Amino acid sequence: MAETPLLAGIVVVDMSQFLSGPYCSLRLSDLGARVIKIERPDGGDLSRRLYLSDTEIGGDSTIFHAIN
Repeated sequence: MAETPLLAGIVVVDMSQFLSGPYCSLRLSDLGARVIKIERPDGGDLSRRLYLSDTEIGGDSTIFHAIN
């Protein structure tokens, strides 16, 4: 029998940017919370444009996809 995730039914509104905030939201999501990420209208999370010399996925940096 599958157990109910610890944070099932919890909704998190994430307005953070860069590394630590989105990483925390990722962990909360892993524990079962529903995470709604709200980004700046003028370009989104700063990590979208971080290290653009890395392999890009859909126009975003790989670090963005790793933590979001």
